[in-house]
Amino acid sequence: MDLINWEERPFVPVEQMSEYRARDRDTARKYGVVVRSAAIANVDYKIRYAKLNGTQSMQPPPSCGRIFLGNIVVRNLGTPNQYETWMPDHVFEDLYEAVG
Repeated sequence: MDLINWEERPFVPVEQMSEYRARDRDTARKYGVVVRSAAIANVDYKIRYAKLNGTQSMQPPPSCGRIFLGNIVVRNLGTPNQYETWMPDHVFEDLYEAVG
């Protein structure tokens, strides 16, 4: 996964995020077979959430006592239930694999 310029990273558009496929049926059933994702830190997601949570569906950011690299993940793509969340990179890698 390519890292995004630090100034743009919190606000990367969904269309520019890479596609990933759920590794197991349960994850696919709950959140969709395909998600979009980009590498961003938890603090970047907190900035994104503060600016965009009024205009799109988002899960609240994790605490930011320490900064961790992870992934913004857009789940339930193209459905009324589409939403964004953030997760640590090791959790993301357990749940998803790159498409193609």
